[in-house]
Amino acid sequence: MENILIYLRAEQHKTLQKRKVCVRDIGSIYCEDTKVAAQIGGLVIDNIIGKKAVIQMIDIIERITKEFPNAQIINFGAPDILVEYEIPRKNKFPEGVKVFLVCVLIFFGSAFTIMAFNNDISITGVFEHFYTQMTGTAKPEISELEIFYAIGLAVGIILFFNHIGKKKLSDDVTPIQVEMDKHNKDTYDTIIDKVKEKQNV
Repeated sequence: MENILIYLRAEQHKTLQKRKVCVRDIGSIYCEDTKVAAQIGGLVIDNIIGKKAVIQMIDIIERITKEFPNAQIINFGAPDILVEYEIPRKNKFPEGVKVFLVCVLIFFGSAFTIMAFNNDISITGVFEHFYTQMTGTAKPEISELEIFYAIGLAVGIILFFNHIGKKKLSDDVTPIQVEMDKHNKDTYDTIIDKVKEKQNV
């Protein structure tokens, strides 16, 4: 029989709301024969018992070759896939409350950090000294310096996070996105190692 060329691209992390994991649930499949691709996508490769499971690409290849002995598989994805089982929830109210509380915590935490930083460097004294040097008069309680400093701080935060609400200002990747991506990869790698130890993989 003619060899079947199959391309797989598995993601490092997947969250599913079902315990039976099929090949199509953890990544993309390409094959010139669409029927074969559909059959491969429907192959069950694992059954999540707890909340997390690690599926090795070598086990997926073994499962496919059992069904299609003449298959030649090329993998472009992760060698280990972390699969998390998430209980389907109809009521999204608790999730909304969590998001609200996190937003409140971040808002007041950021405000406290900015105030502590301004107090640490004595921004009031800096403004008074700068205003007196530039104008030759004593600085009033509220001057142009405080106004433009507040506006500049807000604009700087918006530009750094590259968002106003749900709207993204540009397609550029921000430093926070880069750091979050690195953090997620390191987190998934650590969880995969820990789960593999429990599974004795």
